[in-house]
Amino acid sequence: MKPVHIVILVVISIGLAIAISFYGDTSKYVCFNEADEIMKDKPNMKLHVVSKLSKDKPEIYNPQVDPNYFEFYASDTAGVERRVVYKHAKPQDLDKTDKVVLIGYSRGDHFEAREILKKCPSKYEKK
Repeated sequence: MKPVHIVILVVISIGLAIAISFYGDTSKYVCFNEADEIMKDKPNMKLHVVSKLSKDKPEIYNPQVDPNYFEFYASDTAGVERRVVYKHAKPQDLDKTDKVVLIGYSRGDHFEAREILKKCPSKYEKK
């Protein structure tokens, strides 16, 4: 083989390796009901759920007992409300956010969030 052919094969194999690594880490934006359906087939698939905090339901966070356990309720874009368990400290200014994106896994009776992305209210929207 010519050196040019070897270089081309190496570049193609690196490109395929990068494409495969990105494919394995993709996640989907779903609602809680879809997350439950996906959980049946793929229990370890990371999912994104756009939701709004349920301010009328209680939050459980006691840093003296367990600083890495925060439990709250959120409703998705379809209006389905679900208990959310976040095994980290309560995010700062979470109560001031309009919407949150929960990244994690559906676990039957609750959603286990691994990350919480906060969407702050826009200063350009009319009140």
